[in-house]
Amino acid sequence: MAKSKYEYVREFETEDKLLPNVFILVRIDGKGFHKFSAEHDFAKPNDVRALNLMNHAARSVMNELDDIVLGFGESDEYSFLFRKSTDLYQRREAKIVSTVVSLFTSAYVYYWRDYFTDSARPKYPPIFDGRAVLYPSEVEVKDYFAWRQADTHINNLFNTSFWALVEQGKMSPRAAEVKLSGTDSKQKNSMLFEEFDINYSKIPAIFRKGSILLREQIPKDMDKDAIIPTLPETLPGSMVAKATPFTKAENSSSLPDTPSESTVSENIIAVPPATTSSPLQLPEKAFTSSQDAPLESTQDTPQEQELDGVTPEEKKRPADDTKEPLLKPVFKRMKKGVVIDYIDIIGEKFWTGRGAYIIAAEKKKRMRTIL
Repeated sequence: MAKSKYEYVREFETEDKLLPNVFILVRIDGKGFHKFSAEHDFAKPNDVRALNLMNHAARSVMNELDDIVLGFGESDEYSFLFRKSTDLYQRREAKIVSTVVSLFTSAYVYYWRDYFTDSARPKYPPIFDGRAVLYPSEVEVKDYFAWRQADTHINNLFNTSFWALVEQGKMSPRAAEVKLSGTDSKQKNSMLFEEFDINYSKIPAIFRKGSILLREQIPKDMDKDAIIPTLPETLPGSMVAKATPFTKAENSSSLPDTPSESTVSENIIAVPPATTSSPLQLPEKAFTSSQDAPLESTQDTPQEQELDGVTPEEKKRPADDTKEPLLKPVFKRMKKGVVIDYIDIIGEKFWTGRGAYIIAAEKKKRMRTIL
């Protein structure tokens, strides 16, 4: 910066460096999104297009800022956790918060048309505010994200019940609010199931648990900016609040078998279906050739011999010594990327599993002594 007689005005700038050796968490929140969602006809109580757009904007933030180790989003808010040792912008609060908010907002507008395909841009600019909060240890960090996910569940259960009463029960908004006043979670769940045949636990997890952004291995050829696929349970752009809820009349035996939540996430991540396999999963017959495949029967029936066009005499001839080479296992080349999932973050299971890297002790940089 050039020297001038006016440079003294810099002395009025205040020092806003955040404390060292603590976790920095930046939370952004939509301003006036009740009006914004109504103006843009968001589906109630949840619009998967709007949630995917929020997730895409958040992923853009994490792709740009490598020091963010975890993101969590619900409704019109998102939380970003920075690694404890980050020195981004020398830990200046205004620079960190303004960068996160401006990048998120610009990405939200930039990718709007990819999710709201019937309009080129929003009818008016969305607004997001932001704040930075410091947490001294992993205990507070875990409790913070548990608080946000519990808030997601409480709000979504109320909104699901409210809009079921309004849209399916034909009640006025005021009457629905009065009916739900003073009810607890158990009473709301019972009402949804008994009056509207909605099993709340079967509603897509993105609505019940929020969205979690993690840094994990992804295929190297994957586009880190790919459009997030729509949940299969939800019709794109549906103006109906339901996401194909399971009813009492449905037979559970007709449902497809799915892995339990304890082993595999029940949800979609930001990786296209063709590339979601683990790098350790091998293609079928990876180590065998067609000649090594087991036979179902050691002797063919006359009918099978006629269909094959092979006589018993021909089958007695010695086989050709040439063998197909064994197929080598194919391992996809991987890279570190941002993965979106919808899983439980409350409790130690997450923090000792997929989230273990978030609060793991960081290696201290060795300082060279200059003689």
